[in-house]
Parts: sequence; C-alpha cells; structure tokens
Amino acid sequence: MNKNNPDILIINGSPRKNKNCFNIINKIEIELNKNNLTYKIFDIYDMNIEYCTACGFCEKTGYCKYKDDMTPMYEMFDKSFGTIVVSPVHFDSISAKLKTVVDRTQAIYASKYILKKSCIDRNKKRIGMYIAIGGSDPYPSQFKGGEIVMDFFFKSINAKLNYKCYINSSDKLPFNNNYEANKIIDENINKYITSIKELG
Repeated sequence: MNKNNPDILIINGSPRKNKNCFNIINKIEIELNKNNLTYKIFDIYDMNIEYCTACGFCEKTGYCKYKDDMTPMYEMFDKSFGTIVVSPVHFDSISAKLKTVVDRTQAIYASKYILKKSCIDRNKKRIGMYIAIGGSDPYPSQFKGGEIVMDFFFKSINAKLNYKCYINSSDKLPFNNNYEANKIIDENINKYITSIKELG
C-alpha cells in the first residue's frame, strides 16, 4: 500500500455529531487501525463544497471550475484503494450535502465519458462500501433512492460497490445499542478490509 496517500476515504454524510453515523465511523476506524490501513475522514458538513450548477465547464476541461474543499478529493479518489460512505436516510435517499459531493463528481464523469481523457486511473481496482442508517421502521422504498445515487457515485469514481449495509429503526434503537446492526457492520467491514488488502 502507498502510505503517501490514504488507503481508504471515509465520507461522513451526517450533520449530527456523536450520533449513529459518527459511532459507525468510530467502529470502522478501530478496525482500519488494527489492520494498519491509512484513512482520511471527510466530515462534509464542516467543509466548504459548492453546488454543481451543470455549467458544462468540466465537459470542456475535464475538471471542475470551483476551487474549494472538494478539490483535493478528486486526486484522493484516484490514489485511494477504496471509499466508504456513511449517510443517514433523508426522504429515501442520502443527505443533501452528500448529494452535493456526488454531483461534483460530474467532473470525473465528464473526463471519462465525454472527453475520453480520464482524470482517474480506470485500470486501477477500487472497492466501495455504502452504509445507510434509517431512523424509521423498515418499509419497501426506504433505501432505494440512496442505492441508486450511490451506484452512480461509485461508478463515477471507478470503484466497485461490493458492500452495502442498511440499518433501520435507529430512532428507536441507536446503533451503539443495536446488537444486530453492530454485527452487520463488523462482518462487512472485516470482509471489506480483506478485499482491500488483496488489492495491495
């Protein structure tokens, strides 16, 4: 593994501190540290990230016209071995700020599919994980919107979304008190780490 750049990028899509997403990321950190994998956490609600305005600039240049806290993430997506996204469920989808991050990867998409001069190494294997936390009891469409958006996001950054974890009823039973949810995260993060190590 290249230690000059983080092995794993973790995107925290929640604006709430010390709640479910925060606690899940803490658990992930512990396992990554045990396995000597480097990582960087992006608390996106503390970051200055402009909205994508579909201006078409990236379709001509291959990069985004905005220079903000999103800018260094483009290179990190390229150099990392994987990305983990953790988000609350908002209206059957991801949080608003996380959708902004997803939209800004249009610059990568444009370089790959419109200009045919990819700013990201398309031959490099990367692995994605998406963890969604729904506050309400389960219902059929609860995670569908987020899954569709995340599928596009991981395709854009050239990572295979091999791991999806969906947790519901967190308003009644917080993650730290939810044995089954903790078991799901433990099992999946261990599989994820094994997959990442196999890439190196």
